[in-house]
Amino acid sequence: MFDWSDVRPFLAVARSGSTLTASRELNVSQPTVARRIAALEAALGLSLFERRQSGYRLTEEGASLMAKAEDVERAAQAFADGAKARARSLAGTVRLTCNEITAGHHLAPMLAEFRRSYPDIRVDVIVSESLLDLGRGEADVAIRATDRPEGPGLVARKMLEMPWSLCCSRDYIDANGKPADFGDLGGHKIIGGEGTLGAIPVLLWLEEVAGAAAVVARANSFPALVANLKAGVGLGVLPWGILADDPSIVDCLRLPQRFDGQVWLVTHERVRRLPRVRAVIDFIAAYTVARRALLPPPLPDAQAGAYMRGEHKAEA
Repeated sequence: MFDWSDVRPFLAVARSGSTLTASRELNVSQPTVARRIAALEAALGLSLFERRQSGYRLTEEGASLMAKAEDVERAAQAFADGAKARARSLAGTVRLTCNEITAGHHLAPMLAEFRRSYPDIRVDVIVSESLLDLGRGEADVAIRATDRPEGPGLVARKMLEMPWSLCCSRDYIDANGKPADFGDLGGHKIIGGEGTLGAIPVLLWLEEVAGAAAVVARANSFPALVANLKAGVGLGVLPWGILADDPSIVDCLRLPQRFDGQVWLVTHERVRRLPRVRAVIDFIAAYTVARRALLPPPLPDAQAGAYMRGEHKAEA
């Protein structure tokens, strides 16, 4: 079987009558062109050119194959053009990964709006608390609530700073009152965490501040925590603004600033310039900025009250 790539030097020499001219057109050396012509002839078992002092001239066999060689050239060009058009088109699938709380409270309305603007781009959402490997193609885009993501080829854009708030339902306040400061938590009911959620520093701190007796329920995921909050089971902590559009939830106290996090939009150098990936990234960034502008400002640290002066007790 011959090497398809040898059709290019065959056509270049046939049209120019010269391996030197063909080498300049193909941007390779003259000996390389001559070697590839010889390899093609050997693979086909045919003599394609007469080597003359004035240059290369097609043999009868070579001339009979010109039309077929030009068909191969046109097919290769059509293949390349199709690939370029596909790369330029705003169509195809983008795999987006995020954690449960992002998927549950932000992603659905955002993707509905995205779909109206880009009907030919399908976004497949992979919900995971694990950090999928973008370099290995496990996802194309990630929304991550972490410090700045690091890794070979990763490209990250910070979307927002993320304070945490102590929250509860309005029904809980009606039944139990609203905590004045963190020193008041011992007299309230607390929703703690377990499993992966229980290992988050801010939830560990909350339980330490409130005392073990105050913990009346535990949740192993953010959706479960939110469900307990809405049911009025107790007080819990959430990233600021996560339920700002839910009138049943009240932000009670801003948590210590040292727990503030960041939200990053991450992709990989391998796919970042694909138009469909670029469309998703730019849309998420713009949507986040617009939504952030509609949120109330985070509660000031001062609302943590005098208890903050004793915060070292929780750190011990």
